[in-house]
Amino acid sequence: MNVGIKPFSLNAYHMKMIALITMFLDHFTRVIYPDIYVFKVVGRLAFILYSFLLVEGFVHSRHTGKYLLRLLLFTLLSEIPYDLAFGNTLFDPQRQNVFFSLSAGLVSLLIIDSKKVATDAKVLLIAALVTVANLFHFDYYYLGVLQIICFYIFRSSWWKKVLTIGILNVFYMFKIATQAAAILAFIPLYFYNGQRGKKTGLLYYIFYPAHLLLFWLIKRILM
Repeated sequence: MNVGIKPFSLNAYHMKMIALITMFLDHFTRVIYPDIYVFKVVGRLAFILYSFLLVEGFVHSRHTGKYLLRLLLFTLLSEIPYDLAFGNTLFDPQRQNVFFSLSAGLVSLLIIDSKKVATDAKVLLIAALVTVANLFHFDYYYLGVLQIICFYIFRSSWWKKVLTIGILNVFYMFKIATQAAAILAFIPLYFYNGQRGKKTGLLYYIFYPAHLLLFWLIKRILM
């Protein structure tokens, strides 16, 4: 939680809405209208915020097992809409939706937090997860897992979280040039007040496959 006097603050509900909107804009320009460069830039904030909110959910959840099951469920439900939207096919082995990355990140946190797993085993298991993310083309590859881990390890320090965003995303710029804009996530992170705010229920999860399916349908109509 950030401490100090600020002109305004953002709770978890606000952060979720920002994450959803930036993701929507990013996917709109990637699927339907690729010439809106500013949408691509703004969209770089989405995964950073999703990762941050996953860590917040993990820290405050009393049922991490159910949390993981929910992510795995939407991993399955989102794959066909994701492949249709970005690959125009029912199955594309070269790309996996973001819930794969979020699920792998959450499993990493469970490993780190476990008192039954030895430290050397934790390192090996997390290294294996990062490798799997790369081999099977999880969205954001290694970055997806490592960003979540860094947010968890440095959850009490705003500037360390921001530093990890800069370090990790510099390397990912070789894949997506606009990834440097991810550092702009420092703004909502700074104003986060640690409070939950309104509940979004399953909307936060359903929105992902639903908007991808919508974009695919629009693209089919326009074609």
